[in-house]
Amino acid sequence: MRRRCAALLRRAATMPSLPLVSSLHAATLRRGVLLAPSLIHAYSACGDLPSARDVFDGLPPTERTLSARTALASAFSAHGRCREALDLFAGHEDAEMDGQAVTVLLAACARAGMVDEGRRVFARVRRPALQHYTCMVEMLGRAGEVDEAERLVAGMEARPDRVICAALLAACRVHGRVDVAERVAMLMRQYGIA
Repeated sequence: MRRRCAALLRRAATMPSLPLVSSLHAATLRRGVLLAPSLIHAYSACGDLPSARDVFDGLPPTERTLSARTALASAFSAHGRCREALDLFAGHEDAEMDGQAVTVLLAACARAGMVDEGRRVFARVRRPALQHYTCMVEMLGRAGEVDEAERLVAGMEARPDRVICAALLAACRVHGRVDVAERVAMLMRQYGIA
C-alpha cells in the first residue's frame, strides 16, 4: 500500500495537480499511511509551499526524518527560500546528513549565491561525491570564483564528468576566463569527455 501511494504521489507531482495531491493526502491519512517526503515534494511541485511545510510541522518530532527534512529543504530551495533550507539542518550533527541532503543544501547555496555557507556545508562532508563537487563548481562559478572552482576540480578524487566540466566552462564564458576554459578543454580531452 505504501509503495502504491508513494508512486501515485510521485505521479501527481509531475502533473502537477493540487486537487489530486490533496485527495491523495486525505486518502493516505484515512488509511493511516503517511508518506511525508512524497507529500512534501508533491505539494511543492504544485506550488503550495505552506501545505508542504504543514505536512512537516504536523509530524511528531520522532518522525521528522532525514528524508522528510531533506524534502522540505528541497522545497524551500525550489521556491527561493534558501536560508530556510539551511536552517532546517542547523544544530543537527553531520552524521544526520546523507549525500542527498548535502546536494540539496549545496544547490540551495548555489541558487542563492550563499558562497560562504556553501563552503561550510562542503567542508563538513567527509567524502564528497561528484554531485557535491558539481554544486560547488556551479556556486563558485556564479560568484565569479572561477580560479577556486578550477582548483576544486583539479583536487577531486573523483574523475570529472561532462556535467562538472560544463559547469566550469559556463563560469568561464560568463566571466571571460579563456585561460581556464582552455585548461578545462585539455582536461576533457585527457579523460575522453565529449
